[in-house]
Amino acid sequence: MVEHVRDASTYLYHYTSGKIAVEYILRSKLLRFGKYSRTNDPKEAKSWQFDLGSNSGRDLGHYDMQELSAWLSSELKSRTRLLCFSMDKEPICGDHLRDIFNRGYCKPRMWAQYADRHAGVCLVFNRQRLSDLIKTQVDVGHLVYSGPVAYVDRGIVRSLWRDQQYTIDVDALDSDGRSAYAAKHLLTHWKQLFFEKMTDWRDECEWRYVVFSRSDDDLFVAYGQALEGIVFGEETPQETIRAVIDATADQGVRYLGLKWKNCSPWYDYATMLSWTASRPRRPE
Repeated sequence: MVEHVRDASTYLYHYTSGKIAVEYILRSKLLRFGKYSRTNDPKEAKSWQFDLGSNSGRDLGHYDMQELSAWLSSELKSRTRLLCFSMDKEPICGDHLRDIFNRGYCKPRMWAQYADRHAGVCLVFNRQRLSDLIKTQVDVGHLVYSGPVAYVDRGIVRSLWRDQQYTIDVDALDSDGRSAYAAKHLLTHWKQLFFEKMTDWRDECEWRYVVFSRSDDDLFVAYGQALEGIVFGEETPQETIRAVIDATADQGVRYLGLKWKNCSPWYDYATMLSWTASRPRRPE
């Protein structure tokens, strides 16, 4: 996970508290897709406001814009589920002395915001293995997209001919009906709606899986052998470390600790060696 890594697409990183990691993820060996509307970004948590448009000169005054806007926002978001990760950032050259600042597990703001102020953990997943597992486990009736988040600042004044993601085409709505129109709008604008955030978020280097579910039920995926490592933070308590190691004793994962010296993060090699020496081998 540390030395000689040159491919920034190899791993995905999920920050969480020790409690959630032990009690809900590691013991069950499951990842839960969270509700899209429960994220901490106002763009995603608040209802979207759509305007109306027509290419055939229809009288837009005959349509209830507020009702249609509320309907489409709910239709697109209410059953949407997502899993969020961080990525490594280019360049990754294989020299861990330089690479540490570009690694997805070494983001102080992420540790502070999502991992209990450096007292939680960061779970390290093999991206390709996890992607394959999600494809095989998520019901074929669901629509699944994955990829990196693009960071774009879009002003409140939009180009009506170019930025159509927040416009309802009443011509297509009348001809297709609500259900078919919502599906078509999603297929056309999913990147702008679900894979864009403001540039202030860019240092999260987010990769996400978004599932458009046909059910209101929670959605889980068994991560199997996609979990390759666990990183402990500067303030992770020893009891949390022991609980995490006990919960993963049969999974053959690697353990890594981070420590800060003055302004620089570095690896807790001494403790890491003792953890690695005591862990079981991953089953072939």
